[in-house]
Amino acid sequence: MDIVMKNAPHALPERFVWHRTHEGCELRLDDVAIAEVRPLNAGLVLRVLVEAGDIAPFEMAVRCEERAIGWATQWARQRAGMLCRHVDRQRTAASAAQAREADAPSLALAV
Repeated sequence: MDIVMKNAPHALPERFVWHRTHEGCELRLDDVAIAEVRPLNAGLVLRVLVEAGDIAPFEMAVRCEERAIGWATQWARQRAGMLCRHVDRQRTAASAAQAREADAPSLALAV
């Protein structure tokens, strides 16, 4: 189930969406999770899952889910172009690897 943002000025770009899971919620870019909010002990933790360029995975304790979603939404909007390029590069690399694997058996038979 997707989470609908209340304030339109803080809406995410088209490829981003918050998705509710049984563990909490995830911010996804296309089908790639880039951040998540999950319960941890008696509180909540926000985790950024991306490692690209100047961005390293990190986590921080948060008081409430709404504030965590707001913070991560603003963070993602500020980095939307870079995040989209990163996910697109990952997808291209994965497609190239799959193509090489698909061609590998036919090359082995030809030898």
